Amino acid sequence: MPAAPLALLLGAPGWHPFNGHVRLRLGDARVGLHLAGALNSASPPPEAFAAAGTLRTVLSMVTGGDRFALLRDAWERLAALDPATLGPAAGADLALLLVAFDPDGLCIAGTGLAAVWGLDGGRVRELVPSAHPLLALTGIPPHPPGVFVPDPAPASVVGAARSGALEVASWPSWERACGLLSEEAP
Repeated sequence: MPAAPLALLLGAPGWHPFNGHVRLRLGDARVGLHLAGALNSASPPPEAFAAAGTLRTVLSMVTGGDRFALLRDAWERLAALDPATLGPAAGADLALLLVAFDPDGLCIAGTGLAAVWGLDGGRVRELVPSAHPLLALTGIPPHPPGVFVPDPAPASVVGAARSGALEVASWPSWERACGLLSEEAP
């Protein structure tokens, strides 16, 4: 597998496009989990970022020896969270994109997503068809959901939250739409 893929989430329209957003990279170049998420985005920034901080703290403890173990541990940690720590919606507004990888490949899981695209060298392609069950989930699932295995694996995976999905054509640039700094872009 080439370089570890990025997991990115589009910002929402409005004055605070990344309110309540979190991005995290765990593992190393061989086995890891990259995630991007948002919750409590409609709340004032201090409240939204407190909920995002709780999510980041819990997910930063995820461990596993392969891509499937990493995803399973992430979902188990989310299920164990006290919903009251995730804002007024108690996690029902969670949008989360998980991209796990190991030497055998890449898999994608998530919740609260309206669309998922792959990015390769500036080219955008739809990864997950609109009728795929991955796009039907909302909030924290009661059981670990299935995964989507793209073939070929993209360099980056971009999700759009149900609460503020933007059309690909409206992106000024995917880097900016996802809040990446120029030195972070692949």
